[in-house]
Amino acid sequence: MRPEGVAFFAGDLSEQEQKVVWATHFAPAADLFDQKIKGTAWKSKPSWYIVAKKDRTVQPELQRFLAKRMGAKTFEVESSHVPMLSNPMLVTDVIRTAANAVQESAATK
Repeated sequence: MRPEGVAFFAGDLSEQEQKVVWATHFAPAADLFDQKIKGTAWKSKPSWYIVAKKDRTVQPELQRFLAKRMGAKTFEVESSHVPMLSNPMLVTDVIRTAANAVQESAATK
């Protein structure tokens, strides 16, 4: 990612935080979209999804489509592509919600 691209990726972070994101990012694996992975967890396990409504990297409508296809419990947030950085409390709450739901489900089996 070029330095000027960070605003599209993490535009709701401060300028200083955007610089850290740029300095610490790395390119995804070159074969990312060609990888063949056996089994798909979301087809057999409960899922949770956070839609980043201000994402300029993956369009929110695509995120909603994917979440719906997964049957995911969906949360939406006014965020760029990095809600874990711009809204860490919400992300933590979603993780706790998921963990509690899985724990409760396991306890009833």
